Amino acid sequence: MIEKRVTFAQERNFGTHMKLSITITITALFWILTGCSKSPSANNMLLDKVEALIEISPDSASNILKDSVLPEGMSDKDFARWCMSSGKITDKIFNHLLPSFQLERAYDWYFSNGTPAEQVQISIYLGRSYADEGNHEKAMSIYTDALKVGEKYKLNNLMGYTYCYIGDLYRVKAMRTEALKKYKAAAECFKKENNTDSYACALRDIGREYVFIDSIAQALEVLTIADSVSVNTKNINVRASIDNALGNIHVEKGEYDKAKPFFLRALEGRNKMPNYMALIDLYILTDSIDQAKELLENTPQDDHEYEYSIKYLYYRIYEAEENYKDAFTHLKEYTDILDSVAYADAQTKIQDIEARYNLLKMQEEVNQLKNKQQSYIFISIICILALSLMTVLYLLYRKKAKEEIEKYQTKVDKMKSQLLNDSALHKEKIEKYQADLDKMRSKLLHDSALHEEKIKKHQAEINKMRMKLLYDSSLYKELTRLVNQITPGKGEPLITEEMRNLIEKEITTAYPKLYDYIHKELCPDLLPSEFQYCCLCLYGFSYKEEAVLLNINSNSAKTKRARFKKRLNISEDTPLREYLIENIH
Repeated sequence: MIEKRVTFAQERNFGTHMKLSITITITALFWILTGCSKSPSANNMLLDKVEALIEISPDSASNILKDSVLPEGMSDKDFARWCMSSGKITDKIFNHLLPSFQLERAYDWYFSNGTPAEQVQISIYLGRSYADEGNHEKAMSIYTDALKVGEKYKLNNLMGYTYCYIGDLYRVKAMRTEALKKYKAAAECFKKENNTDSYACALRDIGREYVFIDSIAQALEVLTIADSVSVNTKNINVRASIDNALGNIHVEKGEYDKAKPFFLRALEGRNKMPNYMALIDLYILTDSIDQAKELLENTPQDDHEYEYSIKYLYYRIYEAEENYKDAFTHLKEYTDILDSVAYADAQTKIQDIEARYNLLKMQEEVNQLKNKQQSYIFISIICILALSLMTVLYLLYRKKAKEEIEKYQTKVDKMKSQLLNDSALHKEKIEKYQADLDKMRSKLLHDSALHEEKIKKHQAEINKMRMKLLYDSSLYKELTRLVNQITPGKGEPLITEEMRNLIEKEITTAYPKLYDYIHKELCPDLLPSEFQYCCLCLYGFSYKEEAVLLNINSNSAKTKRARFKKRLNISEDTPLREYLIENIH
């Protein structure tokens, strides 16, 4: 009975070892696959904050996005939300849209995971970005796909906006009839959705297109409907844009007295300068030069967007007054401003191209870093699996060997019970079996020692591979370069906070159990800054090289290392790096 209990205890012990080995393997794999990526909670909190601010303070939301972490490093989901928020901010403050290569990534994510409304919305932003870059064919293709989704799910508002942007593409190409069709389709969509403001704006665009195809009567008819639709709108900018359009229609018809009230009413809108310009031009056309001059002098003169228009109107006023000297002066200033504006536009386009190139280059670098990190993770997984496989094989071998021993032990015990009455006769046979048993035990001990030696050897190889990964890394090479070119005690510390975080991340990737080992077995109250210094020590730099990197003198670096070893209860004459590598399991 006692022997059976011992056997049962041994089997239970073996099972415990097996479970422990499997648990360690799964935990290590889980840590490698998930521990190296940043928690998405920070990005989620930031994006939630931005989305909440878009309606009440779009400028603040824009600043938060600009100051946020590099978006290319976000997950696909967070990056898609970042792009969507940026597009919504653009709709509010009229800044530049993101480049198309960024929106393409968001577009792919939303069309795999987003709602139909989100798919159409991101398509609109991507199409507009293509249009801004001059790629009208791609923009048209994206808009067409968006219309298919919108039509399928009856998203009339979004379909209306899409038709408007398609109309804009046709208008740029001077395809007036096609543009007119799209604006009409947009108006129908907005009307179905009872979106009064957008419906009025679509009618305004239809009226403008009628003017370009010399259908003034139809333009006036459509704009009159738009005027009646926008009577009760709370959006003064919509009302002002329609008043401006009606004023221009009456100017085209030569009905200057009817045009004037519309221009005056349009001044209530947010963008007043176009209406000032139109009203002054109207005064000049009706020979009301004094009124034109007075209004122009009271118009804000510091608006750089309309500076050349102001100069041109002064030129026309002075010309009408036959003051040709001042007229020529303002005409020259007008042409100079036009030339400078053209040059500034060209420079802006060049800078925009450079910015897009730099963003694309940065994204490629991020992708390269991700690939390198994945290779490190893959190598670590292979090493852990190999070590785990060896451990399992060793435990299986031990189980088999124990079973053999138990088998022979059973035979010996049986023979002993049979030979109690005749011990002298069977003593030699018992001793023989006992000798065989001792031999097998000796062999088991020898084999166990060999396997333990192999495990140690493989552990050494793994440590060697880990050090090779560290020495091959771009971070280690950069640290080595800094050590070799800078003298300690001069300038600022060479290791920035960002580099400290990268060092910690790289070391804990190579030695995933370092943090737990130090905090659980050596120093539970170790500070984060001390752990970062520990990570730096694992690169194997001498205390003189550490002095260069930390911008302290050599004696201070030596003292710092001695104090740190004392903090970890490591003897002063024990090499810190070798001690940690040898004891991390």
